[in-house]
Amino acid sequence: MMKKLVGFAILVGFGVAFFLPATGSVSGEDEKIEFIGATKCKMCHNLAKTGKFFDDWMNNKHAKAFDLLKGDEQKDPKCQKCHTTGFGEPGGFQKFDDEASMKMVNVQCEMCHGPGGLHSKSKKDNVIPHAWEPVKETCEKCHNPESPTWKEDRYTDENGNKAGFIFEIAVKEVNHAKVKEALKK
Repeated sequence: MMKKLVGFAILVGFGVAFFLPATGSVSGEDEKIEFIGATKCKMCHNLAKTGKFFDDWMNNKHAKAFDLLKGDEQKDPKCQKCHTTGFGEPGGFQKFDDEASMKMVNVQCEMCHGPGGLHSKSKKDNVIPHAWEPVKETCEKCHNPESPTWKEDRYTDENGNKAGFIFEIAVKEVNHAKVKEALKK
């Protein structure tokens, strides 16, 4: 009986982790999930057999997002919320000049895939899924007209329509397509 209860509890736990809301923020029950930072993601996600995702990210503009902020902008919470990872969340960026927070600068893996606290504790033969996958609403929290670098015509769709942000186009630029293709070989 005890084995059945433990098995059921594990199944429920995985179900909760798998179906966490794809909101791009931590709240309610999700507060137990902590951000861990890209250097911890690198341990598994920069191996040839599992994909060089970390190296791919390092060559992306999101990996340098904090460097775009100049002077006092780096200390401004309005800028930090989009140029750091997990801003104000457990394990995420809290404040400038805090050693732990400074490990969370830039738009790291967890901004698109959710807090990695549970995922990083997975065993090789039983991987807990990421908290969420990239969704339009997550990206639009920063890629919107409130951004000082917003351009109304940054993207052009297949019909020639212009917009400041088109998720379907933008996600292709950062979706690790080359890494995923290499894994298929």
